Amino acid sequence: MVILFGLNSCAKEEIVNVLQDKYEANIKEIEPTGDDFVVNLNTRALQAGERGEWKIVSGDIVDTYVYFEDKNNPFTKFKGLPGEGYTLEWKRWAKDGTSSTAQVKVNIPKLSLEIADNTPSTFETIRTLSVNARYKGTWSIEGTYAYLTSRYHDGLAEPAEKKPNIELHGYANTSYKATYKYSYAGKEYQTQKIIITGNYTQDEGLYELQLSRSHDRVITDNLGNVLELNLQASGITWIFGEPNTYPALQAFKKLRKLDIGGSSLQKISTLFGDYYHDLEELYMDRMGISTDFPENFGNMTKLRVLFFIPRSLMSGDNEVMIPKSFAKLKALESLTIRHSGYLDFNGTLGELSSLKTLNTSVFNLTEDIGNLKALEHLELYCKNTTFPQRFSECNSLTFVSLIFPESAKGDVVLSPRIGDLKNLKTFEIKSNSLRALPDSFSELTALKSLMIQGTSLQYIPENFGDLPNLEWLYLYGAFTSIPKDFGNLSKLSSLLLGGKAETLPESFGDLSSLTYFNAEYSNLKTLPGSFGKLKKLKEMLLQFSKMESLPVSFADLDALEVLNLTGTPLKPFPTAIIPLKSITRVTLNNTSVGDIPDDISKMKTGVVFNLVNIPNLTLDHLNYIMTIAKGKVFNTSFGYFSTY
Repeated sequence: MVILFGLNSCAKEEIVNVLQDKYEANIKEIEPTGDDFVVNLNTRALQAGERGEWKIVSGDIVDTYVYFEDKNNPFTKFKGLPGEGYTLEWKRWAKDGTSSTAQVKVNIPKLSLEIADNTPSTFETIRTLSVNARYKGTWSIEGTYAYLTSRYHDGLAEPAEKKPNIELHGYANTSYKATYKYSYAGKEYQTQKIIITGNYTQDEGLYELQLSRSHDRVITDNLGNVLELNLQASGITWIFGEPNTYPALQAFKKLRKLDIGGSSLQKISTLFGDYYHDLEELYMDRMGISTDFPENFGNMTKLRVLFFIPRSLMSGDNEVMIPKSFAKLKALESLTIRHSGYLDFNGTLGELSSLKTLNTSVFNLTEDIGNLKALEHLELYCKNTTFPQRFSECNSLTFVSLIFPESAKGDVVLSPRIGDLKNLKTFEIKSNSLRALPDSFSELTALKSLMIQGTSLQYIPENFGDLPNLEWLYLYGAFTSIPKDFGNLSKLSSLLLGGKAETLPESFGDLSSLTYFNAEYSNLKTLPGSFGKLKKLKEMLLQFSKMESLPVSFADLDALEVLNLTGTPLKPFPTAIIPLKSITRVTLNNTSVGDIPDDISKMKTGVVFNLVNIPNLTLDHLNYIMTIAKGKVFNTSFGYFSTY
């Protein structure tokens, strides 16, 4: 191209060639790329018809580690060995075949390998170490530690030692030397760091449990101490069973409440007795497969509540030997150990001087239970029938439930001074080996609820009616008579009665508070004439009893709403029910009361009769009754009929 510059008509013309035919090779300043051991090379761009090539004039060369990305590109990248110097040459050939060269010296920076400590400020034994992720090498740690884990996630299944970012779970107040080795181009590079751990911190313990202070499972005080941990159904609590691997759990020394019910912990941890000496409440409901209590368990001398039920129910004959250290649990107020087998307290029961609630199973109820002066609530499943005489010394008891299995040998003989339990409000006993109640039983003046379930109770004491506050009574056995003073139970509102007695005493009508009476499957044949005095009775269940007839006074039960006489030998139709003012449901299935009288027309409306399987009830008679008994419902073997 030729450019003419015209200054004026008289000016001299000058011709300048803008495009040149020849250039000399030259290399501009080398630029680092940011990549390891790589620099950018930069020469003049090739023109049409030109070519060029890079070569290494001097410097250490290792195949696959030292190379040009594109040796014919004037702007290529060059990779060398760390710390090495190189002389590189660019040769250019022009269109006419002539050539020119230029050289440049390149110094590759040394490999910088350093260990960074990225440990959070609240951690002292769990240390986070890292190196530049470009340098994939291997860690080694001098010193005994709990475990090592990776903090680097590249999707590769490799040991933590092969990751550039690791987490060292060390032991407290221990010195470690961390070494990281990296191999490159046949050479080995390494760096080291000395780590000195401090004490275990509560933040580290929470970290091991995959929790933080802000989690709703964690409660702390204003000093930052973890006071409560709710780990119900937690999948991570198995680590409590590995105290050597997760030593940071020791840090919860101010912990007062721990709930690990339904969690993954397999056994009661020795960690608790070793370090959790301030623990007051420990809940282990449906946890673990072992019922063994560690020997150091009694070190938790501030423990007030202990609740334990294993995940897998133990065999009925499984024996749980309580460690002697249990005797140190002087603060224990509530102890529940269920479905673990039978406990042997190993002489420690009487030492639990603060115990208020005891719910468990034992081989034998031992005499030292008499030492438990604070005991208020007792639920026991006793394999053997031996009953301690000192039981009556537990004078704070308000609730007692005792179960003796059918396999128990010998008679259950209650303490003759059981009447000394002046605070007892509820007493339940289930046994086929209880044959008598001591005479002092009637001295349980605070008793409100009594359940005696079994088949062997031979008689009821004549002074049974002296229980002035009894409100609920479940009385079964083999007794053939009811004491004459039974009617003195003026506060009795619910009565479930079994046994072999065929009649009730005349005083029965004096049960002025009775609202519920259940004598199903009993031997009762008749009711006393005073029965109609039960003005508060609302529900009466006598199905499958031996009841043959109802007294005339039955018509005076003004509050009775529900009556069930299914399967009784009752006949004819009990006309005493016709005047009942509040009755709503009468069940007479499987009886012979089909001779329904015309007087049923006088009965209040809204009554539902169940008359299924009545052999002497005909459809014709039923149809007739429906014409005169308005406002009634009849559920029969013929179908469901209503006279509304």
